[in-house]
Amino acid sequence: MFISQSKAQGLHQPFRDGRSTVAKRYRVAQQQTKPEMVKAMVHRALRANIMADYLLADAWFGSKTMIRLSHEASLTAVLRMKKNKMKYRVTECHQGTLKNLDLDIKALYQHAVRKAWQRIPGQPYQSKIVDVTLNLAENDKMPEQWAHVRLLFVRGSVDTNKAKAGKHDWAVFLCTDTALSAMEILELYAMRWAIEVYFKE
Repeated sequence: MFISQSKAQGLHQPFRDGRSTVAKRYRVAQQQTKPEMVKAMVHRALRANIMADYLLADAWFGSKTMIRLSHEASLTAVLRMKKNKMKYRVTECHQGTLKNLDLDIKALYQHAVRKAWQRIPGQPYQSKIVDVTLNLAENDKMPEQWAHVRLLFVRGSVDTNKAKAGKHDWAVFLCTDTALSAMEILELYAMRWAIEVYFKE
């Protein structure tokens, strides 16, 4: 549960016991940010011996905070990422010299993906994998913390002759295991859809 600071509805009456679990969770939902709540939840699960290999999250949580959390908890992160201004570093060899390019998702799409889509065998999707490095430091005051990550760009492929992707018909996923294939990343991410079905039910 998370309580936004905007248009938040107050309690109709105080909790009967302020020490109860629900009262504590309510205070946390008011006082902590979403990333802080997720971090506490993951560590609580691990302390309770709920073992996991992967940390899956939608674009709400596609952030450096979540990637750092996956490293702290020794989990492989598979996150859907927003098309925001976060910079990813691509290293290319140009005339025998290595050159670093720091690009956001949209610029990276134009640079390395737009005309390089590949079919995923047996699936109605096209994809493009781009391995990059990402500085997990949130600001210039923090020491640089570079991590190797795999970006998977995906779009539907209804028309196999489609030569150009539209502006909004592609998505991007980030995986901290650069050995996973496009199909493996999609299969892992699809597992979290059961959460959405559970909420809907």
